[in-house]
Amino acid sequence: MKHIITFSLLILLIMTVSSCERKGTVSDIARIQQADRAIKLIRNALEEYYIKYNSYPPNNVDLEQILIPYMQKFRTPSGDSISQWEKEIKAAFSKGPFYSTGDPELNYFVKAMATDINKTTVSARPSLIRKKKEEEENNKKKKGK
Repeated sequence: MKHIITFSLLILLIMTVSSCERKGTVSDIARIQQADRAIKLIRNALEEYYIKYNSYPPNNVDLEQILIPYMQKFRTPSGDSISQWEKEIKAAFSKGPFYSTGDPELNYFVKAMATDINKTTVSARPSLIRKKKEEEENNKKKKGK
């Protein structure tokens, strides 16, 4: 009887371990959080860009070149200066970030893959979806007052 119970527990243990594929570890969770922080930095920089130009960047642009002016600069121990893009954003992603927009005046979509074992996708879009007609109506109301 002991042998049957031991054998059953062994089979159950093997089945449990084999079904837990690629679940990730604590370091994978940290990598996903790092990617999430990096995508938020990109979103904040895109919002600053929108405030300055009243439009998001057009499709098929080099996002790094567009957003570097909106990123902080850091000093390295050797005295060089590197941007926040190099230090925090590039290190957070295995692929990306990929930028697209349907209408630069209204919205955008940014996605990238984190460096965890499953290459988790993280994404960002405007926190406020702008509606062109509503903005025009609000502007007319303000001018009428």
